[in-house]
Amino acid sequence: MHPDQAVQQLRQVLRRQHKSLATESMYAHWLRHYMNALRQMPPDLPSRQKLERFLSDLACERNVAASTQNQALNAILFFYKEVLNQPVHGVDALRAKCLARLRHAPTPAQTHALLRAIPDHGGHPTNLIARLLYGCGLRVCEPLNLRIKDLNLDALTLCIRGAKGGKDRVVSIPPSLRPELLQQIEFARVLWQRDYHNRLPLMLPHQLAAKFPEFQFNWSWAWLFPAHQPCSDPRSGLRVRFRMHEANLQRAVKIARQKLGLSILPHELRHGYATHCLERGVNPRAIQQAMGHASLETTMGYLHAESLSVPSPLESLLPFNPGFPI
Repeated sequence: MHPDQAVQQLRQVLRRQHKSLATESMYAHWLRHYMNALRQMPPDLPSRQKLERFLSDLACERNVAASTQNQALNAILFFYKEVLNQPVHGVDALRAKCLARLRHAPTPAQTHALLRAIPDHGGHPTNLIARLLYGCGLRVCEPLNLRIKDLNLDALTLCIRGAKGGKDRVVSIPPSLRPELLQQIEFARVLWQRDYHNRLPLMLPHQLAAKFPEFQFNWSWAWLFPAHQPCSDPRSGLRVRFRMHEANLQRAVKIARQKLGLSILPHELRHGYATHCLERGVNPRAIQQAMGHASLETTMGYLHAESLSVPSPLESLLPFNPGFPI
């Protein structure tokens, strides 16, 4: 099968299953890499051995992380099972073991310094968005996906829709952010009014635009953080208004951390939210709900106080004398 044809069939199945655009792009990326690698392998080689060679090359030649290797494997397995209807069996032994690493969270002082240093990049309110990440415990794309209807500034709540795992949740807004959010709403309204006048539609999920065409020009469906320029819908090809790209936020955080000499990523502001709330004694169940974790164990992974409370036996020994013979 030609790579373009394989990718096209893969995209059709992914869209039929309502997978996200990010998943579609990632699976297509790894399928192209895999099919390019197949050109260097004997055609009569069993599929499981082809997968073994491909994964070995990723680990030995490209030195990718275990999570990246498993990501590639999941994409190829999906193609065999869902597109070709030829599931590959006995692949459990092929999976790389991911290390159980501690989640890095910046200290409150580091967080405060970073949030003060983040500039507004590309004409977007990236500083406000970064404070939403930390203040509400959001993932990077969650504030960017907000629409006007998802905000309730009277109750100071945000409705995060279609988050990881397809789950919606409601989180509280820090009161200090209300004035800036009101300003951002007014900015979004001006842009929406111009689009409404020019009949430029909003990008809507799935077939909502076909079922309710008026929603494409409805204020409640407007983006809170819209992109400055229209773009083409990657699936329909229509000219639409999309949200701000997350690269603007990532660049703004990079500028700030380089200036301060820190190593904090945007997602680690969410880690800081969980860690700092747990350290202040907030109910872990409440934090679990606010962050959208499926398991309380995931939430408790941000708390390291139990291990830090263990006293060192060194302190119970006599004062150490370097000249004392052992």
